[in-house]
Amino acid sequence: MRIGVTYTILRKEELMIRDRAREYGEVVMLHEDDLTFPKKYDLDVAIIRNISHYKALYIAKLLEEQGTPTVNSFNLMLEAGDKVFATLKLAKKVPVPRWRVSFSEKSAKKIPEELGYPLVSKPVFGSWGRLLAKINDEDSLENVLEHKKWMKNPLYNIHYFQEFIDKPGRDIRSYVIGGEFVTAIYRYSDHWITNTARGGRAEPCDREDVVEISIKAWEAFGEGALAIDIFEGKNGLLVNEVNPNMEFKNAARVTGVDIARKLVEYAVEVAKR
Repeated sequence: MRIGVTYTILRKEELMIRDRAREYGEVVMLHEDDLTFPKKYDLDVAIIRNISHYKALYIAKLLEEQGTPTVNSFNLMLEAGDKVFATLKLAKKVPVPRWRVSFSEKSAKKIPEELGYPLVSKPVFGSWGRLLAKINDEDSLENVLEHKKWMKNPLYNIHYFQEFIDKPGRDIRSYVIGGEFVTAIYRYSDHWITNTARGGRAEPCDREDVVEISIKAWEAFGEGALAIDIFEGKNGLLVNEVNPNMEFKNAARVTGVDIARKLVEYAVEVAKR
Protein backbone atom coordinates (compact mmCIF):
# COMPACT_ATOMS: atom_id res chain seq x y z
CA MET A 1 0.00 0.00 0.00
CA ARG A 2 1.24 3.50 -0.85
CA ILE A 3 0.24 6.03 1.81
CA GLY A 4 0.74 9.69 0.99
CA VAL A 5 1.18 12.34 3.67
CA THR A 6 0.83 15.92 2.48
CA TYR A 7 2.34 18.56 4.75
CA THR A 8 3.60 22.09 5.18
CA ILE A 9 6.26 21.54 7.84
CA LEU A 10 7.31 18.35 9.60
CA ARG A 11 5.81 18.76 13.03
CA LYS A 12 5.97 15.98 15.60
CA GLU A 13 2.54 14.84 14.43
CA GLU A 14 3.65 14.34 10.82
CA LEU A 15 6.75 12.45 11.98
CA MET A 16 4.64 10.15 14.16
CA ILE A 17 2.21 9.55 11.29
CA ARG A 18 5.07 8.81 8.90
CA ASP A 19 6.62 6.28 11.30
CA ARG A 20 3.32 4.48 11.90
CA ALA A 21 2.40 4.47 8.21
CA ARG A 22 5.67 2.72 7.37
CA GLU A 23 4.27 -0.34 9.18
CA TYR A 24 1.52 -0.59 6.57
CA GLY A 25 3.45 0.00 3.36
CA GLU A 26 5.39 2.60 1.44
CA VAL A 27 5.07 6.17 2.67
CA VAL A 28 5.21 9.07 0.21
CA MET A 29 5.85 12.37 1.99
CA LEU A 30 4.51 15.21 -0.15
CA HIS A 31 5.58 18.71 0.82
CA GLU A 32 3.24 21.31 -0.61
CA ASP A 33 6.17 22.79 -2.59
CA ASP A 34 6.29 19.53 -4.55
CA LEU A 35 2.61 19.32 -5.43
CA THR A 36 1.24 20.45 -8.80
CA PHE A 37 -2.09 19.63 -10.42
CA PRO A 38 -3.47 18.23 -12.61
CA LYS A 39 -1.11 15.32 -12.04
CA LYS A 40 -1.61 11.68 -11.15
CA TYR A 41 -0.06 10.66 -7.85
CA ASP A 42 0.23 6.90 -7.39
CA LEU A 43 -1.31 6.63 -3.92
CA ASP A 44 -3.85 4.32 -2.28
CA VAL A 45 -4.77 6.99 0.27
CA ALA A 46 -3.51 10.41 1.29
CA ILE A 47 -3.43 11.81 4.83
CA ILE A 48 -3.82 15.58 4.52
CA ARG A 49 -1.70 17.48 7.03
CA ASN A 50 -1.22 20.92 5.48
CA ILE A 51 -1.44 23.68 8.08
CA SER A 52 -3.47 26.09 5.94
CA HIS A 53 -7.13 25.13 6.00
CA TYR A 54 -7.65 26.25 2.41
CA LYS A 55 -4.54 24.54 1.06
CA ALA A 56 -5.62 21.32 2.77
CA LEU A 57 -9.11 21.72 1.35
CA TYR A 58 -7.96 22.22 -2.24
CA ILE A 59 -5.32 19.48 -2.09
CA ALA A 60 -7.91 16.99 -0.81
CA LYS A 61 -10.31 17.93 -3.60
CA LEU A 62 -7.65 17.64 -6.31
CA LEU A 63 -6.46 14.26 -5.02
CA GLU A 64 -9.99 12.94 -4.74
CA GLU A 65 -10.70 14.02 -8.32
CA GLN A 66 -7.82 11.81 -9.50
CA GLY A 67 -9.26 8.88 -7.53
CA THR A 68 -7.19 9.04 -4.33
CA PRO A 69 -9.27 8.89 -1.12
CA THR A 70 -8.16 11.37 1.52
CA VAL A 71 -8.20 11.62 5.31
CA ASN A 72 -9.80 13.88 6.01
CA SER A 73 -12.02 14.15 2.97
CA PHE A 74 -12.74 17.40 1.15
CA ASN A 75 -16.36 17.36 2.29
CA LEU A 76 -15.47 16.82 5.93
CA MET A 77 -12.85 19.57 5.92
CA LEU A 78 -15.27 21.93 4.20
CA GLU A 79 -17.98 21.52 6.83
CA ALA A 80 -15.93 20.85 9.95
CA GLY A 81 -13.29 23.48 9.16
CA ASP A 82 -15.79 26.33 8.90
CA LYS A 83 -17.15 27.37 12.29
CA VAL A 84 -20.56 28.36 10.93
CA PHE A 85 -21.04 25.22 8.86
CA ALA A 86 -19.78 23.07 11.75
CA THR A 87 -22.13 24.73 14.22
CA LEU A 88 -25.10 23.99 11.95
CA LYS A 89 -24.11 20.31 11.93
CA LEU A 90 -23.29 20.05 15.62
CA ALA A 91 -26.42 21.82 16.84
CA LYS A 92 -28.52 18.97 15.45
CA LYS A 93 -26.75 16.39 17.63
CA VAL A 94 -25.21 18.01 20.71
CA PRO A 95 -25.57 21.12 22.91
CA VAL A 96 -23.51 24.06 21.65
CA PRO A 97 -22.95 27.55 23.08
CA ARG A 98 -25.57 30.08 21.96
CA TRP A 99 -24.38 31.71 18.74
CA ARG A 100 -25.26 34.30 16.12
CA VAL A 101 -23.97 35.20 12.67
CA SER A 102 -24.34 38.54 10.90
CA PHE A 103 -23.09 39.95 7.65
CA SER A 104 -22.67 43.65 8.24
CA GLU A 105 -21.32 45.97 10.89
CA LYS A 106 -24.81 47.34 11.51
CA SER A 107 -26.37 43.92 12.11
CA ALA A 108 -23.39 42.80 14.21
CA LYS A 109 -24.06 45.64 16.65
CA LYS A 110 -27.49 44.12 17.37
CA ILE A 111 -26.04 40.76 18.48
CA PRO A 112 -25.44 41.76 22.15
CA GLU A 113 -29.17 42.50 22.46
CA GLU A 114 -29.68 38.74 22.10
CA LEU A 115 -26.48 37.18 23.51
CA GLY A 116 -25.54 39.88 26.04
CA TYR A 117 -22.00 40.68 27.19
CA PRO A 118 -19.43 39.28 27.33
CA LEU A 119 -19.42 37.47 24.02
CA VAL A 120 -16.71 35.96 21.83
CA SER A 121 -15.96 37.00 18.27
CA LYS A 122 -14.47 34.24 16.12
CA PRO A 123 -13.25 34.11 12.53
CA VAL A 124 -15.23 31.51 10.57
CA PHE A 125 -11.99 29.67 9.87
CA GLY A 126 -8.73 29.38 11.75
CA SER A 127 -7.10 27.56 14.64
CA TRP A 128 -4.71 28.05 17.55
CA GLY A 129 -7.07 30.65 18.98
CA ARG A 130 -6.02 33.24 16.43
CA LEU A 131 -8.22 36.32 16.03
CA LEU A 132 -10.47 35.32 18.89
CA ALA A 133 -11.73 38.33 20.81
CA LYS A 134 -13.61 38.49 24.10
CA ILE A 135 -15.97 41.44 23.86
CA ASN A 136 -16.97 42.91 27.19
CA ASP A 137 -18.92 46.00 26.15
CA GLU A 138 -20.08 48.21 23.27
CA ASP A 139 -16.71 49.96 22.95
CA SER A 140 -14.92 46.61 22.57
CA LEU A 141 -17.43 45.50 19.94
CA GLU A 142 -16.94 48.67 17.91
CA ASN A 143 -13.15 48.25 18.07
CA VAL A 144 -13.29 44.65 16.83
CA LEU A 145 -15.69 45.52 14.02
CA GLU A 146 -13.53 48.48 12.96
CA HIS A 147 -10.45 46.27 12.73
CA LYS A 148 -12.29 43.56 10.81
CA LYS A 149 -13.73 46.10 8.36
CA TRP A 150 -10.25 46.88 7.04
CA MET A 151 -9.07 43.28 6.75
CA LYS A 152 -8.72 42.29 3.13
CA ASN A 153 -10.12 38.77 3.43
CA PRO A 154 -13.93 39.02 3.01
CA LEU A 155 -14.41 35.99 5.30
CA TYR A 156 -13.34 38.18 8.22
CA ASN A 157 -16.47 40.25 7.67
CA ILE A 158 -18.78 37.33 8.26
CA HIS A 159 -19.35 38.02 11.93
CA TYR A 160 -19.64 34.88 14.06
CA PHE A 161 -20.30 35.31 17.77
CA GLN A 162 -20.73 32.91 20.67
CA GLU A 163 -21.90 33.53 24.19
CA PHE A 164 -18.93 33.61 26.55
CA ILE A 165 -18.77 30.44 28.65
CA ASP A 166 -17.18 31.02 32.05
CA LYS A 167 -14.97 27.93 32.12
CA PRO A 168 -13.46 26.41 35.28
CA GLY A 169 -9.93 27.28 34.13
CA ARG A 170 -9.95 24.52 31.57
CA ASP A 171 -11.70 23.01 28.59
CA ILE A 172 -11.66 19.52 27.12
CA ARG A 173 -10.28 18.26 23.82
CA SER A 174 -11.29 14.81 22.69
CA TYR A 175 -10.36 12.72 19.66
CA VAL A 176 -12.73 10.56 17.64
CA ILE A 177 -11.46 8.66 14.60
CA GLY A 178 -13.75 6.63 12.37
CA GLY A 179 -16.48 6.82 14.99
CA GLU A 180 -14.20 5.40 17.72
CA PHE A 181 -13.48 7.50 20.77
CA VAL A 182 -9.68 7.58 21.09
CA THR A 183 -8.81 9.76 24.09
CA ALA A 184 -9.36 13.13 25.72
CA ILE A 185 -7.44 15.73 27.66
CA TYR A 186 -8.15 18.69 29.88
CA ARG A 187 -6.46 21.88 28.73
CA TYR A 188 -5.72 24.14 31.70
CA SER A 189 -4.82 27.79 31.42
CA ASP A 190 -5.10 31.01 33.42
CA HIS A 191 -6.15 32.68 30.13
CA TRP A 192 -9.69 32.29 28.79
CA ILE A 193 -8.12 30.81 25.63
CA THR A 194 -6.94 27.36 26.69
CA ASN A 195 -5.28 26.00 23.53
CA THR A 196 -2.10 24.08 24.26
CA ALA A 197 -0.64 25.92 21.24
CA ARG A 198 -1.09 29.07 23.36
CA GLY A 199 0.52 27.60 26.46
CA GLY A 200 -2.35 25.60 27.91
CA ARG A 201 -1.35 22.64 30.12
CA ALA A 202 -2.59 19.18 29.14
CA GLU A 203 -3.77 16.49 31.56
CA PRO A 204 -5.66 13.25 30.87
CA CYS A 205 -9.47 13.40 30.97
CA ASP A 206 -11.31 10.18 31.72
CA ARG A 207 -15.06 10.83 31.81
CA GLU A 208 -17.89 8.79 30.40
CA ASP A 209 -19.99 11.89 29.57
CA VAL A 210 -17.09 13.19 27.48
CA VAL A 211 -16.99 9.92 25.56
CA GLU A 212 -20.72 10.09 24.90
CA ILE A 213 -20.85 13.69 23.70
CA SER A 214 -17.69 13.26 21.60
CA ILE A 215 -19.15 10.34 19.67
CA LYS A 216 -22.39 12.25 19.12
CA ALA A 217 -20.42 15.24 17.83
CA TRP A 218 -18.55 12.96 15.41
CA GLU A 219 -21.86 11.46 14.28
CA ALA A 220 -22.95 14.95 13.21
CA PHE A 221 -20.40 14.56 10.39
CA GLY A 222 -20.29 10.77 10.13
CA GLU A 223 -16.75 10.27 8.88
CA GLY A 224 -13.10 11.02 9.38
CA ALA A 225 -10.83 12.04 12.22
CA LEU A 226 -11.94 14.91 14.41
CA ALA A 227 -10.59 16.76 17.41
CA ILE A 228 -13.53 18.03 19.44
CA ASP A 229 -13.41 20.99 21.80
CA ILE A 230 -15.81 20.81 24.75
CA PHE A 231 -16.78 23.31 27.43
CA GLU A 232 -18.09 22.51 30.90
CA GLY A 233 -21.12 24.81 31.09
CA LYS A 234 -23.37 25.46 34.07
CA ASN A 235 -25.96 23.03 32.71
CA GLY A 236 -23.63 20.39 31.28
CA LEU A 237 -21.18 19.84 28.47
CA LEU A 238 -21.24 21.99 25.34
CA VAL A 239 -19.37 21.28 22.11
CA ASN A 240 -17.53 24.45 21.18
CA GLU A 241 -16.12 23.43 17.79
CA VAL A 242 -14.37 20.63 15.91
CA ASN A 243 -11.03 20.52 14.13
CA PRO A 244 -10.53 18.32 11.05
CA ASN A 245 -6.73 18.83 11.04
CA MET A 246 -5.95 17.63 14.53
CA GLU A 247 -2.77 18.33 16.45
CA PHE A 248 -2.22 15.65 19.05
CA LYS A 249 1.36 15.55 20.31
CA ASN A 250 0.45 16.83 23.79
CA ALA A 251 -2.56 14.53 24.06
CA ALA A 252 -0.43 11.55 23.02
CA ARG A 253 2.27 12.57 25.51
CA VAL A 254 0.04 12.84 28.58
CA THR A 255 -2.37 9.99 27.83
CA GLY A 256 0.07 7.53 26.30
CA VAL A 257 -2.47 6.81 23.55
CA ASP A 258 -0.96 6.25 20.10
CA ILE A 259 -3.22 8.66 18.21
CA ALA A 260 -1.01 8.57 15.12
CA ARG A 261 -1.51 4.81 14.86
CA LYS A 262 -5.29 5.22 15.12
CA LEU A 263 -5.19 7.81 12.35
CA VAL A 264 -3.11 5.60 10.06
CA GLU A 265 -5.29 2.56 10.77
CA TYR A 266 -8.31 4.58 9.77
CA ALA A 267 -6.60 5.78 6.57
CA VAL A 268 -5.77 2.18 5.65
CA GLU A 269 -9.41 1.25 6.26
CA VAL A 270 -10.52 4.09 3.96
CA ALA A 271 -8.09 2.93 1.27
CA LYS A 272 -9.58 -0.58 1.32
CA ARG A 273 -13.19 0.52 0.89
